[in-house]
Amino acid sequence: MDYSKVAPLVGVASEVHPAHDRVTVEDVDRWCQVLQDTNPLYTDEEYAKKSPHGGLLAPSGMVHAFCVGSLKAAIDQFVHGKFEYPKDANNALNVIIEEEGYTGVMATAQRQQHFKRIKVGDELHWTLTLVRFSDYDHITRQGAGRKYQILFQFYNQDNELLCKQSFDVLVY
Repeated sequence: MDYSKVAPLVGVASEVHPAHDRVTVEDVDRWCQVLQDTNPLYTDEEYAKKSPHGGLLAPSGMVHAFCVGSLKAAIDQFVHGKFEYPKDANNALNVIIEEEGYTGVMATAQRQQHFKRIKVGDELHWTLTLVRFSDYDHITRQGAGRKYQILFQFYNQDNELLCKQSFDVLVY
């Protein structure tokens, strides 16, 4: 792979993108039902109002579900080859990777660091940065591959950082 094609993308943050969903009681309720999460800060409005938070919260792990990857965007990208945000470094990287013959993709790690709670009613937005991309092939069970890391940063309507989420990927 010609690393010089990828190098200009490393460290470049995307534009700010709006979440595809507002944080709603209904979405939090569905999430909690599926995961059998009975935390009253998520499920009991009266309890949550009396808490220091003053109202219902959303589980912190939901941040990605609210923000990234609507079903329509996924269909457009994977079926029709149309990226929702074609200028994002990650999407430009995906095109280069495929052109270079790396067609296998494996997620290898994901980490979230939370700073503030997500509140029902919040309007979220996010950015994405390609943090690193290996400049050499790694020999793996899948064959020769490259490793890279992307970083999502999620914010509320007051531009307060809620969460950083890193995502490590191997392409081969």
